[in-house]
Amino acid sequence: MRKGRILINELQSSFDVLVRDFSEEGMQLKLWEAWAVPETFDLELLSRYGHIEAIYHCERRWQHGLMVGAHIIADKPAESSP
Repeated sequence: MRKGRILINELQSSFDVLVRDFSEEGMQLKLWEAWAVPETFDLELLSRYGHIEAIYHCERRWQHGLMVGAHIIADKPAESSP
């Protein structure tokens, strides 16, 4: 499991998640609280030190309570952390 962050509203809002079963095709995300994840969103994949390793543009495939299945649409270049 890895830490991640869902970014929505043109990167104005973010929500911490746990990333499970990550592959080139997609992943499962575990939310900390229940909310409706939008159809598309950006996902920051974080290192164990909290630095951004990669950003992926994703599409929600399913959601059941706190669990979300997502498919990677495209990679975005990682932004440098301050």
